Amino acid sequence: MKSRHFIVQSGVSLIIVLIMLGVIAMASAATLRNASSNERVSNNFGMHVLAQQYAEAALRYCEVQLTQSDGSRVATLKESTLVDYSGSPAWRQRISWTGSGGTAASRTTVPEAFVVSSNSAFKPSQLPVCVVEKQAVDGGSIYVITARGFSSDYTADGRGFTITGSVVWLQSGLAIQRSAMVEPTEGPGAPSGLMADRTWRRILNPPIH
Repeated sequence: MKSRHFIVQSGVSLIIVLIMLGVIAMASAATLRNASSNERVSNNFGMHVLAQQYAEAALRYCEVQLTQSDGSRVATLKESTLVDYSGSPAWRQRISWTGSGGTAASRTTVPEAFVVSSNSAFKPSQLPVCVVEKQAVDGGSIYVITARGFSSDYTADGRGFTITGSVVWLQSGLAIQRSAMVEPTEGPGAPSGLMADRTWRRILNPPIH
């Protein structure tokens, strides 16, 4: 009788132990899933921040180029290359970012030395780019600069749509005060100048995601 009672107690204890092990296993699995999810969220946020920094670097690079005299700029940002900002802005046209000629003529790739630090292991898979247009306003014109920055894990398909990684779009409107009474729209004789006014915004609904 005692032996039978001992066997019953042992069986109940085994069941309780198995149940506890199952609960511990499920709790451990849930913790691992949460940790993995948090790591992915953290990584995605970090890649997005990097993409934004690269987009800001592209804006700075192109803005500095536009303050220089026409003859000192890179070929893609000379006055003769820039298109007029109209009812169908160039930056909204996919061909401006994926094609050549026409509205894509001002597409400028930022030099690697401008965005990659010798103290950092991060490097964009695609260097940031900008497209610049001129918009007529009262009393002169402004430059509309649209920049794209990419994370180090960014990839895209043949149409320019994102497959993996992050891409951030930023835009600035730049008015430049020239050192002589020559408007930048008057040709290659435009002298160097200083930023007179600048507006900035983030593009939340770009033509290519």
